Amino acid sequence: MNLSLPMDNNLTMGTNFRNSSSLEFTFICFPEVPSWNITGFLIFFLLVALISNVTLLAVICAEPRLHHPMYYFLAMLSLADILHCTCATPRVLVILWTNAMTIQAAACFTQIFFTTMWSATTSSIFLVMAYDRYVAICHPLHYPTIVTNQLVVKATVFVMIRNLAVSLPLPLLAANLDYCSSREILHCFCENMSVEKLSCSDNSSTSIYGLVVFILVGGTDFLLIVISYLIILRTVVAARSFSAAFKAFRTCGSHLILIFLFYLTIATTIVSNRAVKEIPRPVHVLLCLIHQLLPPTLNPLVYGVMTMEIRHAIKRMLGKIQIYP
Repeated sequence: MNLSLPMDNNLTMGTNFRNSSSLEFTFICFPEVPSWNITGFLIFFLLVALISNVTLLAVICAEPRLHHPMYYFLAMLSLADILHCTCATPRVLVILWTNAMTIQAAACFTQIFFTTMWSATTSSIFLVMAYDRYVAICHPLHYPTIVTNQLVVKATVFVMIRNLAVSLPLPLLAANLDYCSSREILHCFCENMSVEKLSCSDNSSTSIYGLVVFILVGGTDFLLIVISYLIILRTVVAARSFSAAFKAFRTCGSHLILIFLFYLTIATTIVSNRAVKEIPRPVHVLLCLIHQLLPPTLNPLVYGVMTMEIRHAIKRMLGKIQIYP
């Protein structure tokens, strides 16, 4: 006679999946849309982002006149943009090209970490760059003594430690969830909110932590950035110089547009996933991909092209290139 006690099948399956190295997820990417439409869009923005950011990095590294803190921060932004747009998009292209829809759990949780990490890093660099511009315009006489190479090192350490600390718990919390029968991610890459929905256990801690990180980290960065630029604009207007005011409004305006776009895409993806259930799933996925690609594409073009010293450095580098018949 069998005296074994009955066990909850869902709990058993979840535990086995969590502890098994063979646990896999399956992406449900864009079944309603022809893949070549999305592929062309992704390839275009990815190539433009990579070429423009690599070019900007090369110019800053090769031109001694640009070896100053302001351009070091810009180089940090370009590096973060390269890492941000390549942490998920190449895998999405592989999915669209080859229909390789499955991903190992470890790779999925790693992708969650890096997408969160580089997005938070970009936010932190925006904040550091806003502080650099604040000191340069509002306290120009003290700029050489405040914004130094030592400050660049401290800012880099701060950015990395802070974002590592806030990003690492997300994949760890996701890895501790129980995943039952449904393992289909309604997305093109492992986004935290899409993965946590597959859990048959309580995922409130993961969900709440992700929201708190966005509000405290992203919200604080955004608020401080806006305050910095408002002080800059007030200082320029008080100087009563039309040319200086026009230049400041043009520069600060373009920077603020990029910053608004960056935070708007994050906020829209969170709202569309958590609150607005009527938004079609492909729209939510496309918004996430836009967040991965559009800011890294526009940042080097706006920050680089609109900076006179960088334009001159590019012209000098191009002038040194000799083309022989």
